[in-house]
Amino acid sequence: MKRFTVLAVAAAAIAIMPAMPSAAEESRSAAPAATLTASLDRLKLEAIAARDPEDPGRYIAALYIPGSQLLVVSAPYAAPAVLDKKIAEGKYMDAYVDLQSVADHKGHFFVVDMNADGLTRICGLDQAFDSTTFESAPPIAFDGNWKAQKLSQDDYDAAFRTNDERYARMLEVLTAALARRITMP
Repeated sequence: MKRFTVLAVAAAAIAIMPAMPSAAEESRSAAPAATLTASLDRLKLEAIAARDPEDPGRYIAALYIPGSQLLVVSAPYAAPAVLDKKIAEGKYMDAYVDLQSVADHKGHFFVVDMNADGLTRICGLDQAFDSTTFESAPPIAFDGNWKAQKLSQDDYDAAFRTNDERYARMLEVLTAALARRITMP
């Protein structure tokens, strides 16, 4: 009888718990990451860069390490003609390095996407976690340990949603740049 009561309580608790979406279902950047990495694999590219079409003077660049990670940066660049030339010449790695090495990090947004599969809000036990850094602030590690980062769960979740949305858009811009590259003569 005691075992039946424990099972009944457990079943009732499960029934009233709200459905928790998986980390992959929460990620808006998962599908754009898959599209971009597939295109980079197909074209055998390790990097891509593009001007941000919605923000003049801002660029987005990615370094792709197949099977490992996708490092993506968005930042303004003081000498747009220089970066435009590198992008036009297909020197995407140079453009990525230039964006990463800017001295002034005002407006600088950097994503470390472990596994190159889009941002994951909470990683599994003993798994690599994704992170984002805005300007010179400490990185936000999406490892599920918001308290160690001196964040409330609400702030952590809000940062994830905002950064995931921004990251998804960055990936879409880069994918569009690759598509234009493919269709160019």
